Amino acid sequence: MTHIFSTPAKRFRGYWEDRTDSLFSIDVDYAGKAILDIGCNMGVVAYEIAKRKPAFIHGIDPYGPHIFIARSIFDAVPVESKFERGKVGTRRFDRMLRPRYDIVMMLAVYHYIERQLGAEKAHAAIAGIAARTDMFVVRDPGRTIDDLAQTLEGLGFNPVATAPRTERIGGLTVFQRN
Repeated sequence: MTHIFSTPAKRFRGYWEDRTDSLFSIDVDYAGKAILDIGCNMGVVAYEIAKRKPAFIHGIDPYGPHIFIARSIFDAVPVESKFERGKVGTRRFDRMLRPRYDIVMMLAVYHYIERQLGAEKAHAAIAGIAARTDMFVVRDPGRTIDDLAQTLEGLGFNPVATAPRTERIGGLTVFQRN
């Protein structure tokens, strides 16, 4: 049997504190909110957010073993949750989504979305997600954060809070609909 972490391209990368860095020092109230975590990985960030008592957490990731682990973790978490395997930009992904989320988390995933779909289709996918929320919390390395920021600003979102880039991971920006 192959261990789920044996494929180098699919193993967990980074540190727990990198994934949660700045999430709770910026002015975002997760309590009582419906959260969509795109690229939820193994649910590490969702687990930390669950400690802030959201109403619902919906995690979506393209890698099945990560979803299995997230579901296992959330079996013991007293927050309504749903973790599903899916890819942004597909009809299946669109059908998974609820009509509304209070907060959409996109932590270090947009560059993957843009690489898989191309810039035009990635922007269209973000527009579809943006129609379901008034707030995005985003982190992304490199130039793609600028692409995502331009897309969100074009959809009527403005940056309202930022946390600086750390040594190991990109900065964090909160975008809110005007």
